[in-house]
Amino acid sequence: MDIHEGSAVSADGSTITTYTSGPKGAPVMVLSNGLGGNIITWRHLIDHFTPAYRIVSWDYRGLYRSPPALEDSDEAYSVARHCEDLQAVLKAEKVKKAVFIGWSMGVQVNLEYHRRHWRRFLASIQINGTYGKPFETAFNAPWMSVVGPRLLDVMEKVEPLMRSVGPIVTRTRAFIAMAKAVGLASPTLDEDVFFDLARDYVNLDFTAYTRIFRALADHDARDMPAKMKCPTLVITGDRDLFTPIAMTRSMVDETPDVEFMAIKGGTHYTPLEYPMVVNLRIEKFLRERLSKAQNHAS
Repeated sequence: MDIHEGSAVSADGSTITTYTSGPKGAPVMVLSNGLGGNIITWRHLIDHFTPAYRIVSWDYRGLYRSPPALEDSDEAYSVARHCEDLQAVLKAEKVKKAVFIGWSMGVQVNLEYHRRHWRRFLASIQINGTYGKPFETAFNAPWMSVVGPRLLDVMEKVEPLMRSVGPIVTRTRAFIAMAKAVGLASPTLDEDVFFDLARDYVNLDFTAYTRIFRALADHDARDMPAKMKCPTLVITGDRDLFTPIAMTRSMVDETPDVEFMAIKGGTHYTPLEYPMVVNLRIEKFLRERLSKAQNHAS
């Protein structure tokens, strides 16, 4: 990946690290990360699309290379603030319209951003995401709404342990084997990319991470699928435990101009498990839908 790192200043003065790739002047793809991922997650997509598209992405405030928010509060990490950050990123990169692609948490960020700035959307592509309150749907288990917030409390307290033990764990393949064994990842997972993600993940600021996760758990955009004003493609894995396929189908049923693909055997990490399938499906969708929109506009 040939990635250029930059920065943008959000509405509240917080600095956001940005990433760009691909030819200037080309149509723009905006990549909205999952909570547990960064630009590395998109390696295969970037390699596939940069000949024809300019890629724009960013690290959420407080995660990876973006410093913590200037304001020391839970509100400073809300989905609304991430939308302000995205607005600042697009302004810095002089982007007026784009194809918005979200993975996991990025789907909710994009839905909320569409609520505020729908005219910027050429198309919306939603990968392994939900439209609100993930603890209510994860694992198809009602008890997650009770247990999930408590797990976040524990995660914040074990940050020193993560920093000391994490690098050792991520140097072995045992944790990937375990993830595959319990169904959190498929046998086709790109382990090299996953290792790179894991090495960055264990060094996160888990205070910021848990604040973002709590805000995400309270965020609700269940009204948004029905209000989408652009062509939408939804991709998921039929073995995704974090965003179960029944919930995804419900979201699809409410979206007016939508195409849907469920990848057999895919989990929450379909971009790293079946990258060519994902990329070719996106390519087909954009070739057909954007050309139709352009012809209709002319």
